[in-house]
Amino acid sequence: MEQRLSEWFSWLNVKGSGANNGNEQEKDPQIGFKVSFFERTKEVVVRVIGARQLPNDYGCTKAKGYVVKVTFFPSKEKFETKIARDTWPTINEDFTAHLNYSDKFIGDMLKGAFISFTIYAILDDPEEKKSPKSKNKLTRLLSLEENANFIRKHVHRSTSFRNSMTDRRTIGAVTYNLERKNFNQNIRDYGVSTPDVWRSIKSITSGIQTQPRESQKGSVEVTLQYSVSEDGTNDVIEVSVTKFRCSVQTMQEHERIGGQLYIKISAFESNDVIQKKKSDRFDPTISLRLQANTATLRATVNKYMLDQVKIVIRLLAKNFVGKKFVLGTIEIDKDDPFWKRSVAAPGVPETKMVHFN
Repeated sequence: MEQRLSEWFSWLNVKGSGANNGNEQEKDPQIGFKVSFFERTKEVVVRVIGARQLPNDYGCTKAKGYVVKVTFFPSKEKFETKIARDTWPTINEDFTAHLNYSDKFIGDMLKGAFISFTIYAILDDPEEKKSPKSKNKLTRLLSLEENANFIRKHVHRSTSFRNSMTDRRTIGAVTYNLERKNFNQNIRDYGVSTPDVWRSIKSITSGIQTQPRESQKGSVEVTLQYSVSEDGTNDVIEVSVTKFRCSVQTMQEHERIGGQLYIKISAFESNDVIQKKKSDRFDPTISLRLQANTATLRATVNKYMLDQVKIVIRLLAKNFVGKKFVLGTIEIDKDDPFWKRSVAAPGVPETKMVHFN
């Protein structure tokens, strides 16, 4: 009861935490933490305070709990919290990393150091695996989720690297730079500490140039390369999709459709399809890295027909009963600045994060 009251008081004082500003939306998931630094022992101690407004709905599945992975850089020491069961959990776990800078002055110890917090939703409870409950046979047969897992196990195809594992979904991440100006509180053993910090959890991104406004349907990282031939009749356009990302809300919409997603790239000349390519299928997620060549299209074109060439990238879903849904579309043609830059510099790959419409 006391823990629940504490969470409600914390919610009422969100604006007073000193970390939020008016530009952050209240609906965004948040994580709270506090960092302490001890110069004498060269230690950084992180307390994961808790989290707020974590998403719970993943289509037919509810999150069984949440885990926060804490990674210290440059040492790359990694820690994980215990599984928290609430969408507004109070965690209060401490993790200690050592700064190995014996050849530097004390004042340079924190230079370049930072901490990454990655939040996962747990969809498959390990405690339930240890003590499985009896289950009606008819219920097992009617379970769409179990049937889908059975189908996936018997489909032999290459898979792309995913940031979220089969029993986890990546909600997002927060990075915090260890700057001395942030440590404004004196604590025991001659240490210094930050105040309680609350940050909105952001979806994992690639760092590549993005369009100004966030897309409601997701985005992909596209690499476009144009290569010329001797006579101009066998020029090649190569289109690669290497990363996908979307918001937590968009991922939840994808979860509700059921089934898996995939990306389809098509090249058109005078509205006729001249080449097409489908990516590997993947489960709904906010961040996905595709393996090389699993979503790469190469089309041979005539340079004198370039004005009639168009590239179309679609995000599609196919549910458990085989019905297809178009979730987003991208069109790149002669009027697109992205296309113009690529054609103007043959042989030079042009990369950009592009939004689905």
